[in-house]
Amino acid sequence: MFLATLKNDLQNDVKSIDNEMEAYQKTNKSYEKILALTTSQLDSIYKSKNKVSFPIHSHGQILNIGNYEGFKSSGKIGYIENEELKQKILNYYQIFVPAVNEVNKMYNDYLFKCFDKEIENADKSEKELYSDPKYKKTLEYLVKLGNNNLRVYNENTKPLAVELIKEIDKELNK
Repeated sequence: MFLATLKNDLQNDVKSIDNEMEAYQKTNKSYEKILALTTSQLDSIYKSKNKVSFPIHSHGQILNIGNYEGFKSSGKIGYIENEELKQKILNYYQIFVPAVNEVNKMYNDYLFKCFDKEIENADKSEKELYSDPKYKKTLEYLVKLGNNNLRVYNENTKPLAVELIKEIDKELNK
């Protein structure tokens, strides 16, 4: 029962990871467009009284740990006889899930730094704000963090979740 419940959680994790990766890709593209705006493009936008759209997507905890924590605290995780599978489950929940939470936190910190810069420069035009070197550096770093987080999801966390699902299936079908 534990493994079936865990498999369901992992399948939901994979869906959540896919959704988060899509959000990172979308916001990164938008931020890169803002970074690529030239002074003349910003002038044109400002003169036409249009606004530059700054996408907001903060990233929180996306991976479900409730069932794992319940089974771990009850000691039932020790009932998994396949030692390799048990180790992979522990690695996923004790190393990879906290890593995802940490990279999302770092990203959100820089997202809020961008908001702070916008508030600090509320008396300036968008042209001045989006041309400001400090603002651009902050936004560039936000894009770098987004790319890093995509790597963490795509190269580490998602492949392990998919692998665990397959191995749990093997265990359940024995």
